[in-house]
Amino acid sequence: KLENVGLENAISFGWTIIQPFTKGILFVLMFLKKYINNYGLVLILFAFIVRIVTGPLTKKAAISSQKMQSIQPKLQKIQKKYKNNPQKLNAETIALYRDNGVNPLGGCLPILIQMPLLFSLFLVFRTTIEFRGAGFFWWINDLSQPDVIFELPFSVPLYGSYVCLLPLLMSITMFIQQSYTMAKNVDKNTKIMMQSMSLVFFLIFNTFPSGLNLYYTVTNILSIFQQRSIRKNLNS
Repeated sequence: KLENVGLENAISFGWTIIQPFTKGILFVLMFLKKYINNYGLVLILFAFIVRIVTGPLTKKAAISSQKMQSIQPKLQKIQKKYKNNPQKLNAETIALYRDNGVNPLGGCLPILIQMPLLFSLFLVFRTTIEFRGAGFFWWINDLSQPDVIFELPFSVPLYGSYVCLLPLLMSITMFIQQSYTMAKNVDKNTKIMMQSMSLVFFLIFNTFPSGLNLYYTVTNILSIFQQRSIRKNLNS
């Protein structure tokens, strides 16, 4: 109906490169809503679908990460041996990757997919009318708004003037999920930086729609179990 009168042009689906993701996500969510009369359950099912679709890429990234860990001793020797010869260092590093079937960017594939997906979901919750006033259960009474559990008498920079529960759950599950995916031999500074990201997300996502936080929390939980399963299979 919107297409017949041109009202779809009044909805912001983001930048041109993001629009296919946003429109595709909205289409899938509306399709699922035909069979599930609760947008919260729709988002949970959507998270399951995304995990299943991206499962092969996640496994490939885990294998790539494990290979990177296994060649670290050799890589460190090369870096030490050719530290004063950048060209030779680069050539030997590439040769080491090639001989061991390692893609240094292989672990980035799931992230490259999740980022536009999350941004598109943010646009879906903020710009479409379907989620406005759509509740899930208990305190989550509007998936297009933050799930405020109580107001603060003051405002905290980045965080806001209220406390939400889902961003806290999201950041906790994110911290646990990162612990599973982080390499064992990662240096201390990198480890601190990665783990601090959960705190940054907790602060920023406090003002985001509860639907987005719900999806992200469920995704983190599914990712934890997925990583455990992949790690178990790789070790065996």
